[in-house]
Formats: sequence, C-alpha cells, structure tokens
Amino acid sequence: MELQDRQVVLTGGSGVVGSAVAARAIAAGATLIVADRVPPEPALLDALGDGAARLTFHQTDVTDEASVRSLFAAAARSGGPQILLNVAGGFRFGPAVEDTSVVDWDSMLDLNLRSAFLCIKHALPLMKAANYGRIVSVAARAGLQGSAMIAPYAVSKGGVILLTQAAADEVKDFDITINAVLPSVVDTDANREAMPDTAFDAWVPPADLAEVILFLASDRARSIRGAAIPVYHRA
Repeated sequence: MELQDRQVVLTGGSGVVGSAVAARAIAAGATLIVADRVPPEPALLDALGDGAARLTFHQTDVTDEASVRSLFAAAARSGGPQILLNVAGGFRFGPAVEDTSVVDWDSMLDLNLRSAFLCIKHALPLMKAANYGRIVSVAARAGLQGSAMIAPYAVSKGGVILLTQAAADEVKDFDITINAVLPSVVDTDANREAMPDTAFDAWVPPADLAEVILFLASDRARSIRGAAIPVYHRA
C-alpha cells in the first residue's frame, strides 16, 4: 500500500474533509494521528473497520503552540511524522471589512493560517532530522483573489499559499515537499447552510479533495514542491 509504514499527522481530522482524508489515508496503509479538539465520529471509526486500530486521537488546539508542541512530541515518540496534512480550518461569510471586528479577524487568521504555521514549524525539525517529509495544507481558491464579504478568510488562505511556497523553498535541499490544495467550495453541510442558494452539485466532493491531498502526500509527487493545486470541480 502506498503509505505503508508512514505515520500521518492529520489536523482537523474530525471534520467532514478530515474524515474523508482519514479514510483515504488508512486505506493507503498509513498509521494516523488525528489532531483535533473533538474525537472522530463513531461512524468514521466503524467505516474504517480493522483500519481503525491504526488511528489514534490526540486532543489538540492547533492555534496554541504548547498544544501543537505536545502533538509533535507524541508523534516523535512513535517514530514520526513522515506526513503532515493541515486540514484544520474554517470559513465565515461576511460581514464587510468595515463591519468586521478585530476578534473575528484574528479568529479566522488563527484558525486557518496560524494553525498551519505552528504545525509546519514543529513538524519540520523532525522531518529534517529524518531527511524525509511530506506536508500538504488546505488553502483555497479565495486565497488567490479576494472578493466581497470574505476578507478575513481570503487573507488567511492567501497566507497559507505564501507560507507553503516560502517553507518549501527553505527545505528544497531535503527530501521534503510542501504543497497546498486550493478547493473552490467543498460540499459540506456547513457550507450548504452558509450559502443555501448555490448549486451544490458544482462544489468539490470531500472524497475528491482527499484524493488530491493523498496524492501530494505520496512519493508519486516527490518532484512537486511549493505548488498550489486547484481543486475546483465545477464551481
């Protein structure tokens, strides 16, 4: 199997996209550490069958450095990580810039950008010591061009793209790749609730996004570095 003997740290692994990524990683043979504030849903564990034995949950606040440090110390004790998948994040529609509070601004940047920064920061020393690593972060198409009513989200995801490019350049002399995926809109219940008047069938199915993420995490993508890969479906 493609990820046999690979330890994967997956942030946001209890969410919709994270659960799809977890299922795909386990199917590929990985040992998985799910880092989130809440454990994965029982339905996911049931669906994994015997593969659930290769999943452990580490309660983590990915916006808090002490919590992230603890996560990677645990990963190191079990020989990893070889792969980091930064899926944790969030979306909020509105309000306009002039009506956005500093609290809401900071919250979106913490959830989407600070989390990726902290995890990459603490994963890289372990990966450099092993001269091996694969890091994939979820950015967004909105990070390429801002639009009305999503300024904090767009800025945070644009930051993830630039973080990906900068960090990838810093480790280009190692067998470490760092890339990002740029979904348009992922088809989740939360997004359907936030944007009820949209054509849902044009959105990206979580399983499709998971496939791209796992490809980038594999050795088949070893020559791809600092890339921001569009995953738009029909949106």
